[in-house]
Amino acid sequence: MNELDEFINLIKNSNYIVVFTGAGISVESGIPQFRGGKEGLWEKYKPEIYGTLPGIITQFFISPKKVINFIYDFTYPILNAKPNISHISLFELEKMGKLKSIITQNIDNLHQKAGSKNVIELHGNLYKWKCKKCKKVEFICEESLKKFIEKIREIEGRKNLIRYILNFIKCECGGRKRPDIVFFGELLPENEYEKAERECKKADLFIIIGTSGFVRPASLLPYIAKENGAKIVEINLEKSYFNFSDLIFNNRSTEVFKYVIENLK
Repeated sequence: MNELDEFINLIKNSNYIVVFTGAGISVESGIPQFRGGKEGLWEKYKPEIYGTLPGIITQFFISPKKVINFIYDFTYPILNAKPNISHISLFELEKMGKLKSIITQNIDNLHQKAGSKNVIELHGNLYKWKCKKCKKVEFICEESLKKFIEKIREIEGRKNLIRYILNFIKCECGGRKRPDIVFFGELLPENEYEKAERECKKADLFIIIGTSGFVRPASLLPYIAKENGAKIVEINLEKSYFNFSDLIFNNRSTEVFKYVIENLK
């Protein structure tokens, strides 16, 4: 029996699958990873500046054009991305009643676009914007965000640019909205993390996809699943910080899931 067939048997014999995803699952949807290689966003922009909200705001008054370029490079691949085979396969496992939840570090909304219902978002969602004053969360559609980004790239003059941005982020209550995502230095949403911990404790099969285990505290979740008796399957192109997996695939997740879904039914 090869390892792919062993993975299929683990799925067949499981009752509560939980999946933990990182940036690697979305690379084949055209979203580059933040770290690693020349394509990594943090190779082009300093994370200590552009990875924090205060840093972005401060840098805007120094070099607005560079901030706008960062916003474009950061958001446009996400806004143009479509779910790939991996996202769709996870939804298929959910429809079979096998997959109970997805814990993701991604902000790209691709799991939901693929149809998945129980998605725990540790780092937020680019399409959700939250008012700092009234705490209302609004879902802003892809088209509106694209128009916003295209417009700020066209506007000439700092005053006009600031006026347009302030108008876009203005909430009905008079407060200001911001993307409901976790920037560097900010805490993970407590409710989401607690929900993720509970799911890890229930899992009998825990599948890690496209995450190296570098970012804490999210990287601690697989350990919780392991301690509670779950089998661990890891799908990562490169070596990760996890050293306790029962099965490891150093392949693209789309290759693994294409075989799994075709042979599982």
